[in-house]
Amino acid sequence: HRRFHPTRGLFEKWKFKYDSEHDHYICPNGEKLLYTTTDRKGYRFYKSDPKKCTSCPFLERCTRSKNHQKVISRHIWEEYKEKIRQ
Repeated sequence: HRRFHPTRGLFEKWKFKYDSEHDHYICPNGEKLLYTTTDRKGYRFYKSDPKKCTSCPFLERCTRSKNHQKVISRHIWEEYKEKIRQ
């Protein structure tokens, strides 16, 4: 039996550019996902503005959330992990 993949057909995370200077993500449509909170495991969460997402031509390919909000998580050590990978 096949597992359901809710993210199939959606943008990959690398399509969202992280701006370290301002600490936010830029989506493929040029809108910002702003930092909201950090959880106990050290993940920082960035959220889009649902009002802007509602009228976005890429909405279908971006998020399946009911409130039309895209959320991206980034671990606090992500930057170091990226440097190590390079």
